[in-house]
Amino acid sequence: MAEPHAHPEAHARSTSIGWGSKLTYASGTLAFSVKDLAFSTFVLIYYTGVVGISGTTAGLVIAISLAWDAISDPIVGSISDNLRTRWGRRHPLMAISGVPLGISLWCLFNVPADLSDAGVFWWMLVTCLALRTFQTLYTVPYLALGAELSPDYNERSSITGIRTLFGWLSGILLAAFAWGYLFAGVDDVDGRLVRENYERFGLWGGILIIGFTSYCTWASAKHIPDLPKGDATRVPLSLVTLFNDIEIALRNRNFLNLFLVLLTLGVATGLNGALGTHLNTYYWELSTDQLQLSAAFALVPILAMLGCMPGLNRRFEKQTVLKFCILGLSVNTLWLVPGRLLGLLPGNGTDTLFALFLLQAAIAVALIIWLQTVGSSIIADIADEQELVTNARQEGVFFAAQGFSIKFVTGVGLLLGGATIDLVGIPANAAPGSLDADVLVKLGLVMGPVHALLLLMPYFFARRIRTSKREHARIRAQLDARQTLEPHKATPTRVAD
Repeated sequence: MAEPHAHPEAHARSTSIGWGSKLTYASGTLAFSVKDLAFSTFVLIYYTGVVGISGTTAGLVIAISLAWDAISDPIVGSISDNLRTRWGRRHPLMAISGVPLGISLWCLFNVPADLSDAGVFWWMLVTCLALRTFQTLYTVPYLALGAELSPDYNERSSITGIRTLFGWLSGILLAAFAWGYLFAGVDDVDGRLVRENYERFGLWGGILIIGFTSYCTWASAKHIPDLPKGDATRVPLSLVTLFNDIEIALRNRNFLNLFLVLLTLGVATGLNGALGTHLNTYYWELSTDQLQLSAAFALVPILAMLGCMPGLNRRFEKQTVLKFCILGLSVNTLWLVPGRLLGLLPGNGTDTLFALFLLQAAIAVALIIWLQTVGSSIIADIADEQELVTNARQEGVFFAAQGFSIKFVTGVGLLLGGATIDLVGIPANAAPGSLDADVLVKLGLVMGPVHALLLLMPYFFARRIRTSKREHARIRAQLDARQTLEPHKATPTRVAD
C-alpha cells in the first residue's frame, strides 16, 4: 500500500466523495456477498446433506463460533478505533485479512472425504473460527470506513445505499452463477447433492474474496489523509481501553437499541436464510434452473430501490423507515407459506405458484435493502452523537456491533436451522419430493408463522431509537464549531452521566 502524503490535522473535508469513490468503496462488500451466500445457502446443506453430519452437530459448531465472535468483534473494533499508523486506522487491518479470509472459505468447502464424524466436526470448527476471525479483521474497519468518508447526513445514506445495493447485486449475480453453473445437475443427478460442486464453489469464492478485498483496500487508500485520526494518548491493545470503549458505547441508548434491533432481526432473517435452500428444495420443489431465474429476478427490486431510495431517504426519517421495513417483512412472511399450509395455493410445478414465489422474494429484497441502508446510516449518525458527548470517535466499536450482527444473522440462523432439520426430520441425501407430508408441514410452520412472529421482536427496539435529520444537523454544527476552536482537544475516556 502506498504511503499517503502528509496532511494537516485540521484539513477541511468535503461532504461529497464522488461516485467513483463510492463505487470503489462499495466493491469491498463483495467479500460479504460471497460469505453470506456460502453460509445462508450452502453450508448447512453441504455439511448435513452431503458430508453427512447431523444438524445439531453443525449447529454446535456455529454456537461456538458465535461465542468467539462476541469476543473478537469488540476487540477488533477497539483496536481499529485507537490504531495510529501512516496508513490510518482502518486500512492496515483490511490489508492483512483478505487473503486468509479467501483461503478459509476454500477450506470450509473442502472437507477431506475420509474424515470421521469427529474429524468433520473439528474441520468445520477450525475453518469457521478462522473464517470468522479474518472476516472480523476486514468487516469492522471496512464498515467504520464508510461512516468516515463523509460527515453529511444525506451523503452517508448515499454511501451506505450504494454499498448495500452493490452487495445485493453482487450476491444476486453470484447466486445465479452458482445455481446455473456450479450446481447444475448432470444426468438426472441433483447438483445440490454433489460434493465436487461445493469444492468448486469454495475455490471461486475464495478467489473473488481475495481479489475484491485487495482492490478496495488499495483503491480507497487515497482517502486516508482526510479520515479522522485515532487518539495518540491511548493504548490500542490495553484491556482497560477495550472494556472502557465497550462501556462507553453501550451507555449510548440509541446505539444500544439499534444493536438490539440488529440482533433480534438477525434471529429471524438468519433462520430464513439457513433453511431457505431446504424450503425451496423440499417445500416448493424448485429446480436449480428456477433458483437461477429467481436469483436473476431479484435484479428487479434492486434496480427499483436504486431509483427510489435517494428520494425516499430525503423524504422520510431514518427511524421511520426502519420500523416500516421491519413490519413489512413480518407481513410479507404471512401469506405465501401459510397459504400452502391452508391449501389456498396451486400445486408445486405450476407457473402461478412460481410467480407468487418471485413476488414475495422481490418484496423481501426491497425491504431488506432499504432497512440495511438506513441501519448503517443511523450508526454513522450515532457516532457523531457519541463524539459530541465524549469527544471520542467510536466508529470501530459501533460497526463491530454491526459486523457481529451480520455474522449473527447467518450464525444463529444456522444454529436454529440445524436443530430444525433434526427436529422436523429431514434426512441426509433426501431427494426433492421424497419427504413425508408431516415433515413438510413442520417445516412450513417454522418458516411461516414462527418466522413472522420472530420478525416482530426488533420492532419493539426500533420504536425506542431517537434520531432525526434536525437533531443530526445540530450535532454536526457543534462538532464543526468545536473542531474550529479546539482542533487538538484531548479525548476523555468517560461518558458524563
